[in-house]
Amino acid sequence: MPNRLIYALAFSACLAVAPAHADLAATVAATVDPVIEAGLEASGAPGAAFVFVQGGHIVYQRGYGFADRESGAKVDPTRTVWPIASISKAVTAMAALQLVDGGRVDLDTDVNRYLKRLQVPAQGIPPLTLRHLLSHTGGLDDLPGRQFDGRDPEDLASFLRGRIVRFRAPGVLTAYSTYGIMLAGLLVEDVSGQSYDAYLRQRVFDPAGMTSARVMLRSGDERGVATPYRVEDGRAERIPFEWYRSTPASSLVATAEDIGRLLLVHLEGGRAGARRLLSARLTNAMHAQQATVHPQLPGWSLGLQMDRVNERTVAEHGGDIGGFSALFVLVPEEDAGFFIVNHGEGSNLRFEVKAALLDALYPPKLAAAVPTARPDDAARLAEYAGDYLSSFACRSCERDPDDVFKLEAPGDGTLSLWGQRWIPAGSDLFIRGDGKRSLGFARGADGRVSAVSAGSWRVADRIQ
Repeated sequence: MPNRLIYALAFSACLAVAPAHADLAATVAATVDPVIEAGLEASGAPGAAFVFVQGGHIVYQRGYGFADRESGAKVDPTRTVWPIASISKAVTAMAALQLVDGGRVDLDTDVNRYLKRLQVPAQGIPPLTLRHLLSHTGGLDDLPGRQFDGRDPEDLASFLRGRIVRFRAPGVLTAYSTYGIMLAGLLVEDVSGQSYDAYLRQRVFDPAGMTSARVMLRSGDERGVATPYRVEDGRAERIPFEWYRSTPASSLVATAEDIGRLLLVHLEGGRAGARRLLSARLTNAMHAQQATVHPQLPGWSLGLQMDRVNERTVAEHGGDIGGFSALFVLVPEEDAGFFIVNHGEGSNLRFEVKAALLDALYPPKLAAAVPTARPDDAARLAEYAGDYLSSFACRSCERDPDDVFKLEAPGDGTLSLWGQRWIPAGSDLFIRGDGKRSLGFARGADGRVSAVSAGSWRVADRIQ
């Protein structure tokens, strides 16, 4: 108890919390602060910010290190603005679902009915719906060329025209889709008659009290945003901001505190105080699985990646952009969520914080069960072996060898993928050797293995 009191007092300036939450705030601080501080020191990353919410309140928030190392500007969770990168996709999903709430869009109707400035090509494939776009089952190719120099931004319709390439029927398998979310952003513009950034300001940011949140559209919009740093070999190097034409999928910025307010909207059933942003029904649909590669694996909701940790359902989204990493996490059954952002693209610090925090607050009720590998299974496991193409890959481009994963059946009754050992646990289902992650396979109409997944965005299609 004395240590918890020390943490509560030491960081009282960082708390926006009712007295009833003081013990929880101290526990959160005692859990995440050492992880973040050690992670920054070990990696050389200049700074980070964190916010935790529960029970309708921001329980704990803190800045760590520097927003700009050269000037000495420190991270303040209430003032430092950060890029949230692909977490933008979850905000776009909420915006599109608002149109469903208003009866202006139907989740299961051809999006061509609502798009005014371009049409999705048929290509002999069934129509695309908003449900497909938000659950990442649209089957749209992920073409390169989204990045630009920040000058002369192009409107969404002009950029997307000629870039909507379909590689399979929608609703069959999940595949992380930047272009699907861009189409959802275009739908928001075409149906509302507003620009994407104006719509978000009026319908999401202002009602949620997110005064710092905005869209980075062009050079100059980076003013007041934390400085990007490349972090490698224990050193941080200042780099230019990255600019993307895929604004609905990549370009939002906000303070940690304001992302905390967005977490609260989710946990309050779509409300921000007396103002309703989204119906409880569709808010819940953003927290519940809608599509997956294997029925016993976490997949996608409408806009968020699903996970299962310590027997709790988690709805989340990560974000990576030049100089930054972020993670937005909801644990609806515990009425809790958190957000972390730090310097260094591709950083694992967010996942270390996630594991430490969920283990501390919501420990597993059951010990992880790991089945025993049986060499007698070796022959039947051979059908899973082969080459698999990452769902992030461009299908219509020259194939990049880095996008191909080799899955092996070494003959000992296990599979080997991503340097990890997987043990049979059910029909087309495997458990990792530590019992903490599952691997599942999908089969095509011909009964042959067609895809593999370790959950949500971790998907690859069989190519050989």
